[in-house]
Amino acid sequence: MYGQKSDCISGDRLMSQQNYMMAAEKYTSCYLTDTMDKKPLAALANCYMQMGDYTLAKQYFHQLEKDSLYSTEAISKLAIIYESQQNLPKSIKYYRAINVLYPENPVYLRKLGNLYLQGREPKQALESYLQANQLNPRDLLTIQGLTEFYLSGDNLGKADSLANNGISIDSNNVGLLLLKSRIRYKKRDYKTTSEVLHKLTYQTELNNFYNKLLGYSFMQIDSLDKAIYHLQKSLLDENDPEYALFYLALANEKKKEYSKAEWFYQEAAKAGISENMAQYHRGLARIYTHQKEYSKVISQYQKSMEYQSDPEVYFFMGNTAEQMNKKKNKAIQYYQLYLDSDDKNEEWSRISAQRIKVLKENEFMSKKKK
Repeated sequence: MYGQKSDCISGDRLMSQQNYMMAAEKYTSCYLTDTMDKKPLAALANCYMQMGDYTLAKQYFHQLEKDSLYSTEAISKLAIIYESQQNLPKSIKYYRAINVLYPENPVYLRKLGNLYLQGREPKQALESYLQANQLNPRDLLTIQGLTEFYLSGDNLGKADSLANNGISIDSNNVGLLLLKSRIRYKKRDYKTTSEVLHKLTYQTELNNFYNKLLGYSFMQIDSLDKAIYHLQKSLLDENDPEYALFYLALANEKKKEYSKAEWFYQEAAKAGISENMAQYHRGLARIYTHQKEYSKVISQYQKSMEYQSDPEVYFFMGNTAEQMNKKKNKAIQYYQLYLDSDDKNEEWSRISAQRIKVLKENEFMSKKKK
């Protein structure tokens, strides 16, 4: 009998001490003395699983899944192993099998929801999550997975409702609070976003993504010093700093810290690979306007047009050229380019036409005096 085998007894003792390597040796010896008894083989498979040797663990569990006494445990462990190895087809296969055996356990349905979502099978993911949620409405991991599902599909109403439900169960759940911040941010509710994330700074260390989210949200509600603090934190070891640099430029520009804003716009332009490049150069143009460096203003507006053709820029260039003694003719050209565009700003069109008329009259009077 199993209980009379000294190697098996030693294996049990070593297993309880978490000495899995020595236990595996004992269970191997025990199994080889009687290969008809699968109990030491099951123990051996569990040893190798605990040691992280999934190759041998799978080999033994696959043998055991054919044995009616051990098939349930084997299927369950194989599901876990294949999930950890990100083998989606096989992990789904085994979680489906264990779900058939235990249909009232919502954990397996939640696992299937996660796996289907990773496998880009949204219909099956949603079905699994909904069944899991119906079986246990207080399972926060299911609520989190389902919320993430709705958020990724821009179903913000359902996502928000689920997140609030989860938070009512556990008001300090970091994962759900982070999800809520993303939902409210997408809904442009920057006040709630900043409140949720600021509260979380007392519970956990926000990563760069959430510091950026918090910084931008603070900026939208004019808490500029807080915005700058969190945007700067988001730059720590950041591989993609472009947007944070842009937001820092905007925040400093709002504070009228033009030298700092100039530096951040320049850094954003250096890091820039996005469609926002035009905005960085337009930001620099605004800074140089405040500093009355009009040649630089024109240069930055011209660079912005290389990335995005926007007729508004011609109007701004016309304004700028008027400030430069030797660029009055250029001002007329820029205003005319604006009028020839398809921009529909009636006030700017009226001003452009008026300025062209005035500038031409001044030019005529100047020539007449000569």
